[in-house]
Amino acid sequence: MADDLERARQLRERRRSTSPVGAFGPGIRRQSQITKVMDRVRQAERRNGLPTPERITVALDICGLYGPEVDEALGGQEPMVDEWEAGERVPTEEQLQALVCLTGFPINFFYLPPPPPVTGVWLCGEDGCKRLGDDSTT
Repeated sequence: MADDLERARQLRERRRSTSPVGAFGPGIRRQSQITKVMDRVRQAERRNGLPTPERITVALDICGLYGPEVDEALGGQEPMVDEWEAGERVPTEEQLQALVCLTGFPINFFYLPPPPPVTGVWLCGEDGCKRLGDDSTT
């Protein structure tokens, strides 16, 4: 039995030492993922440690949170959150933690760069369809 375990270890070591590391190997894919994550981290650090106003807006919109109730839930008064979204004020660490609890988004989401603009999307409702960014309805 000990011989079987030793042979299995040797075989595993041989496979590791001869496994392809190239265009089809797992090393390239993992390195690509690490590079993408590190690029995002560096971009977030370039923002001088300030939350991105657009990310605050996105999180609140996705959660369907609007109005003065949001300001009160985050420990402030109207128009506090509106000023955050406009980039006129910056939330304190405690307010940002409250925003994390309220929306369920991780704190690092708010430090990422602004999301790219959404194009080519149609929103349809009872009054017809409307292309996002366009004022006419079809």
